[in-house]
Amino acid sequence: MQHPNPLRRIALVVVLLIVAGANPLLVGRAGQSPTAADVITRVRTQFAPDTRVAVFDVKAESKDNGIELTGDIEQPAAKDALLKALRDAGYPNVVDKIVMLPDPALAARPLGVVTVSVAVMKTKPSQSSELGNQLIMGMVVKVLKKDGGWYYVQSLDDRYLGWMESDHLAFMTREQVDGWARAPRAIVTELFTLVREQASADGAAVADLVVGDILATTGPAGNWLGVQLPDGRKGFVSRADAADYQSWKSARTITPETVEQTARRFMGVPYLWGGTSAKGFDCSGFVKTVFRLNGTELQRDADQQSNEGTAVATDNDLALLKKGDVLFFGPRAGVTRITHTGIYLGGKIFIHCSGLVKLNSFDTASAIYSDSLLKRLVKVRRMG
Repeated sequence: MQHPNPLRRIALVVVLLIVAGANPLLVGRAGQSPTAADVITRVRTQFAPDTRVAVFDVKAESKDNGIELTGDIEQPAAKDALLKALRDAGYPNVVDKIVMLPDPALAARPLGVVTVSVAVMKTKPSQSSELGNQLIMGMVVKVLKKDGGWYYVQSLDDRYLGWMESDHLAFMTREQVDGWARAPRAIVTELFTLVREQASADGAAVADLVVGDILATTGPAGNWLGVQLPDGRKGFVSRADAADYQSWKSARTITPETVEQTARRFMGVPYLWGGTSAKGFDCSGFVKTVFRLNGTELQRDADQQSNEGTAVATDNDLALLKKGDVLFFGPRAGVTRITHTGIYLGGKIFIHCSGLVKLNSFDTASAIYSDSLLKRLVKVRRMG
């Protein structure tokens, strides 16, 4: 083994001392106190362990003889805890420029209802940014802040955060949302249909709809149902394509059979990163939609879903698995980080979205056997 050059060691110590004096965010006071970045991480872990569903986006910069905090926080208690933790860690000079959400400028209409069949939720306020999620008509969001024509919102169904276009939302007061929720409503039960201007198959299209969309009703018209979209547009939907929402909701009883029936309706629907609708799914979006249409609301992403429900043992050649159980997979054999999910249908067959919604099997004799997915199976959860 070669011994380190003592001159290099001295040079390294000098560099560290210079860094310590210039930037307390990188090394603590006298090398003992935690850095400001460490403090931020610790408080974020306490108040927002999953930043997909909680707002805690704070950064620190060295400013003169102290530090400056910028970013967003939604919980007042989290901000108070952060400032106290920094003082306790030896940072008395803190310039607080943290923005508390929701933005008071949006307080007049703090909620939004999705007005299109499938609305996109982006990771950043731009068309070119990544699709993080989809919401469908009738879902309600909390509006947190605005950037140009984009709004940072949080879904009230699964608390997922993201950016949405203003054209996809009807902004409302709490009273308006409550009134809309109390009004007679219908849920779309057909995979795809249209709202038409007249109660006729020849009527001009007002909007497209996908299964799960919710809209207000204005009364029957023969084989058609008068409807009003959350943004006020009106038209007619075939009564064969929709059901009374309250009756539908009351009738939801999740069973292995209903989960399988719903899942198979989506066979062949293509994969879409961030997709949670009949227009395209990612793996967890598919599972989420299947369970949502059976009255059970799951979290958005596969790793989040893997902590819901109850555990099912995977030993004994998967003998304890039942139809409707949710399967969770890692990226490769031996890695337990969850990156994929699907639904077990019994007989070692499962359905999942990978490229498209399709079937695979854990049975080595099956034509649809997947050795890779069997080796990547990490855990199984039973929902509902």
